This record gives sequence, structure tokens and C-alpha cells, in this order.
Amino acid sequence: MFNQEVMDAVLAKCKKNPEYLKVFEGFMEYAQRAAMEDMTVNEMANICMMGYAIGEDPALQEMIRNMLQINKMGLDIVED
Repeated sequence: MFNQEVMDAVLAKCKKNPEYLKVFEGFMEYAQRAAMEDMTVNEMANICMMGYAIGEDPALQEMIRNMLQINKMGLDIVED
């Protein structure tokens, strides 16, 4: 299910970069919790890819932040 070469590279990065290690540990914890909640690997992969795409684009990050604020206020986004 996983690629040992990729995992070896990830673990090497964890040793060099404490922030990378924190992200790795977070992924490991949440992936285990997701499995316990019957989330599929495909669902997890799609969520991660969506998060990654948002993380790469500051404008998209801002749009998501604004949408979350609108949602917290109890408002709805109306489409024409």
C-alpha cells in the first residue's frame, strides 16, 4: 500500500526539519483516526490534495477563509 522509498525520504526529511516532522506526525495521527472512522484511502487522498492545492495558492486560501467566516456568521452564499 505504501512506497518504502518515499517513506525513507520522508523520514530523512523529518530528521532534518522539525516543522516537517510536526506535519508528518499530524498526518499519521489523523490518518489513523480516519481509518477508525471508515474513511477510505481515496477519500483521504482527495482531502489531502484539496488542502495542498489551497495551501499553494494564497488567493484561494483567502477565499476559503472568507467563506468560513461567512459560514460562521450563519450567512449563506447565494448563486444566481
